[in-house]
Amino acid sequence: SFVKQILPTWPDYVLKDWVYNHMRAPMLSGDVHNINKEYILELIGDLKPDTRWAYNPRQPFTMDMFEPRTKLKLEQRAGGKPPVGFTVPDDAARHATQAAFAKKQGGIRSEPVILVKRNDGYELLEGWHRTIQHFASYPDGYYGPAYIAIVQ
Repeated sequence: SFVKQILPTWPDYVLKDWVYNHMRAPMLSGDVHNINKEYILELIGDLKPDTRWAYNPRQPFTMDMFEPRTKLKLEQRAGGKPPVGFTVPDDAARHATQAAFAKKQGGIRSEPVILVKRNDGYELLEGWHRTIQHFASYPDGYYGPAYIAIVQ
């Protein structure tokens, strides 16, 4: 695909769950002519087209593992509280859905979250609702699946 040519080392799951989801807004608004290589490179920020990724089916999760901004957001949203200063579409319903899926799947979702390993901890890119619900059930930590970008 067009995106895979720009991000050749990125796992298909990460492309589907994070990159394509962030392309949805311009596509829905009919602004598709702005989805080009520059748009994709701006979207991925300081990550690179050849970023290396690792998949860990049993990544240990604790609040202390996260970089300060991610940790603060997770703490502010503990249990599913709305985010401070902005709205997330269907936020409460998405929390309820993730909690129900986790319960059905034995407590932890089988769907991976997407992390970036930074010098000061892990940044959570995608999987906020899942992660918040997991910490509501397992405040001391848990093991779950994750794709992890290794920043070079």
